[in-house]
Amino acid sequence: MESLMKILKEEHLSCIVSQNNHIYKEKADGIRPILTLLDKGVLKDAQIADKVIGKAAAMMLVFGGIKEVHASVISEPALHFLQAHHILVHYELLVPNIINRKKDGICPMETCVLHIDDMELAYHKLVHLLAQMTK
Repeated sequence: MESLMKILKEEHLSCIVSQNNHIYKEKADGIRPILTLLDKGVLKDAQIADKVIGKAAAMMLVFGGIKEVHASVISEPALHFLQAHHILVHYELLVPNIINRKKDGICPMETCVLHIDDMELAYHKLVHLLAQMTK
């Protein structure tokens, strides 16, 4: 896991996944990289190192079958969700919530799933929200 975090930081990635001796790297911001990896099916029994894990990301990782997570920053709702699903979690900084890019409130992705525990429902809500935000 340390080598994944090292690569994440050295290559300025948003996340990096190791699954069955294959490495997948993503640079896009937000939850998009995790949704891309989920749709590719590369999260099953994998390890991920990510810059920021909020509850939305945590839910999609569990939905995809992740087995281990290392985050530079993780929110309390994300940590609780991962632990409730028996995912091995390492982090550098624990925060109450992930803040939005304007730094004036909670991230809209985190807000979208804050009171949801159904991962499939969360997936559909997140995809819909992303589509609305990119219009």
